[in-house]
Amino acid sequence: IEAAASEFLRLRHRLIPYLYACSYFTHKEGVPLCEPMYYEWKDQAAYQVPNQYRFGPALIAAPVTKPLDKVTLLADVKVWLPEGRWTDIFNGRIYEGNRTLTMYRDMSSIPVLAKAGAILPLYAQGRENSLDPAQPHEIWIYRGDGRFDWYEDDGESKAYKDGQWSLTHMEVKEQGSSLHFTMETERGAADYPLPR
Repeated sequence: IEAAASEFLRLRHRLIPYLYACSYFTHKEGVPLCEPMYYEWKDQAAYQVPNQYRFGPALIAAPVTKPLDKVTLLADVKVWLPEGRWTDIFNGRIYEGNRTLTMYRDMSSIPVLAKAGAILPLYAQGRENSLDPAQPHEIWIYRGDGRFDWYEDDGESKAYKDGQWSLTHMEVKEQGSSLHFTMETERGAADYPLPR
């Protein structure tokens, strides 16, 4: 249990760039970071998965709340996937949506699915508790068409009011067997963030 909890805490730390950008848009546009499935999708099936939720614009999470089977050491959860292609971020399995299915997991993961075209900025490592904006980052891109606006500031002060911020517009387009990814950064009055 301790090892699984540690890995989830590291993942949560790595997700801070995504979470911080989502929180900025919550502040600017009132869109919550977590919302029930039926907020976005009006399909009746969205009401049948009360523990499942949308996690920012790119992800769906379906927590496992049942105990592990004593023989298989797996637990199951019913997952509803909206129309489209969805990729499990833990194991890379791809699922076609517009259906409900049962997923099985051990203690090391839960179903967290990225929609086609999802773009996730993350810290490259989660071993240290650093929030330094100049530290290395990774960008996870999932095949499809999508965009994400990555907002950054120092996360501590009100310097963003004086232009210490950046907004990086990221877009991915699927063209046949190729993916085309572009980034364009809009900055405040100052050159922020530090070069990576």
